[in-house]
Amino acid sequence: MCRALISGALVLGLVAGGCTRQPSVGTDTVGPGYVTGGGKWNSGGGVTVVVRIFERGGVTVVCGAWTTDQQSVLSINRNTDVIETGSIYAGNTRLVMNLGFMARVPYADNITGAQAECVASTVPWRPIFAEKGPRVRFPRMAFPGGGGDEESGGGGSPLIFRQTVRPDIVR
Repeated sequence: MCRALISGALVLGLVAGGCTRQPSVGTDTVGPGYVTGGGKWNSGGGVTVVVRIFERGGVTVVCGAWTTDQQSVLSINRNTDVIETGSIYAGNTRLVMNLGFMARVPYADNITGAQAECVASTVPWRPIFAEKGPRVRFPRMAFPGGGGDEESGGGGSPLIFRQTVRPDIVR
C-alpha cells in the first residue's frame, strides 16, 4: 500500500498509478555500475538510494536498494514516504516511480555486496539508456509538526526532505 501522504500543496501531483509497483524480476548484488542518489532532512540525516539499470530480453530492468544514516526521531517514520515518491530516470525518460520495491539495507559506508531488488520497467530498453545511466529523483516534501514548541500552539516547524548529493556508498 502506498502510504505517502504529503501535506499541503507541495506535492499533490502524484501521477495516477504512482503508487503501483512494477513486477519483480528477482534480485541483484550491489556493486560496480550502481549510482547513488537521495536527499536530506532538515532535522538531520538522510536517505540514500543505489540503483542500476540494464537490458534483459528487450525489457528495461531497474534494481535498487536504500538505506538511512543516523537521523532525528522526527524523520525516522517518514523515510518510507520519501521512498514511495521517488522515481528513476534515464535521461528524460522516467523508467519507474514509487521506489517501494527496493530493498532496505542497514546503513554502512560501503554496501557493496548487499542484495538489491529488481523490477521490470514498462519502458522498453533503448541503447541510449546505457549511455545516460540511471538518475534518482525525489520531490521536495514537507510534513507538519516537524519540531518546535508544541506547547505554545505553534505546532513546530515543518519537517522537510530535499534531494541532495549523497555519499557514494558503493565502492
